[in-house]
Order: sequence, then structure tokens, then C-alpha cells
Amino acid sequence: MHVWEGQNFADVALLPQRRDPRRFQVGCATTHGKAVVLQWFRNMPEITQWLRRMEPQRWGLKGAALIEIKPALEAVLTQVDVHGLSEVSRLAHNAASAPHYEIAWWGDFVTFAAGGDAWSARFLAEARLTPVEASDNAAAKSLYEALRARVDRASDEA
Repeated sequence: MHVWEGQNFADVALLPQRRDPRRFQVGCATTHGKAVVLQWFRNMPEITQWLRRMEPQRWGLKGAALIEIKPALEAVLTQVDVHGLSEVSRLAHNAASAPHYEIAWWGDFVTFAAGGDAWSARFLAEARLTPVEASDNAAAKSLYEALRARVDRASDEA
């Protein structure tokens, strides 16, 4: 059981955003076209469970709307459970979650930290963060601290 399971969404919404990606190395970024929510998970089972159960709630899906979206998400996320994160699955997820929200990116911390794909490079540049090698613990820690400060600022403003 994951630490957030069985909890009210409001009580755990910030948990995966505040995690240290040096330890929780599977990440995703969700958005509704404005704010980007960058989150980190321990492993594939945790990220897929979060995306099934919790993430739709962030974007206002409740009751009948949440029940309606679950079968489509389940089909996509079962593929992710079996085959891992892929662009095809990300786009399929987005087709199911539209128009409420989308996954802008998903992947691993090593790629993200290095700006190793187009989305990660753009995110780091827009946030004025320098790409780092995840194996450089001091640099990776500094990146984590900057990401954590970004989350804390945003939650203070909300």
C-alpha cells in the first residue's frame, strides 16, 4: 500500500511534488494548459496507481465524471504497468483525460535532470535551472531543492 492510499486528495496532493527525485526516480508532469505539476514516484506501480486514483481529482474530476473516465484510464495504465512509460501510452492517456488535463511528460529523473529530452530541457530552461548529471549528488540535490522551493512557493500563493 502506498502512503497516500486511503487518504483525502487534499491531504496528499503535494506529497509526490515535494519528493526527492534522487530517491523517487519515476516522474510525470501534468497540466491543464496553465500550471504544470511535476511529481515523483518510487516505481511504476506507484505512478500508475496515482494516475488512476488521485490525479483526476487534482483537475476537478469527481463523482460521475471520475467514474466515467476510469475505464479509459485503466486500459491505458494497464499497458503502462506491463510495458512501461511510452509516448504512445502518454498520448493515449491524454486522449482519455482530455479536456480536463494531460500528461505533458513522463520519464526518469536521470533524463529529466540532464534535460535529456525536449520537454525536460524546456522545463529546466523556463524555470532557469541548469541541467545536471543525476550521478553528481551535490548537483542533483541542488536541483531537487530548487524544484521543492518552486512547489512551496506555488502552494504558498494558492
